[in-house]
Amino acid sequence: MKKKFLIVVDESKEFENAVYFAANRAIHTDGQLSLLYIVDPAINAQWARIENLIEQEETSKAKKLCRIWSQKIKTRFNIESEIIIKIGDRADELLKLIREDQNIRFLVLASTPNSEDPGPLIKALTGKKIKDLTIPIVIVPGSLREKDIDLIA
Repeated sequence: MKKKFLIVVDESKEFENAVYFAANRAIHTDGQLSLLYIVDPAINAQWARIENLIEQEETSKAKKLCRIWSQKIKTRFNIESEIIIKIGDRADELLKLIREDQNIRFLVLASTPNSEDPGPLIKALTGKKIKDLTIPIVIVPGSLREKDIDLIA
């Protein structure tokens, strides 16, 4: 099996940097891309049926966003990407997936540009949860331009 570069999908501007870096690394190392979207569980709804509807709607949005990015990646880099959707706590679901899929070798995230807060997932994974990581994290600065990423990818 090819090694996988895992990217956590969101709607941030810096997400594009993570995709660009990971796609280039996958090309240069004959790897694959996995796109993971983690849907927040609907915990404030009063009834289980409403929780289900909310989660179904959010999962549908997640799938649509992942398909859009998968197509962009295919068009620009000629790489197929695996789409994975999970429901739960972002850090916990991410760590669980990494433990389950031994082909995931790198986690690629992008930090928020021009901010002292790198983002909640990076904060969680470089804090208390770092002991649970079994693969390297690549944090791509959100302020980098593609030509800068080309020099390191």
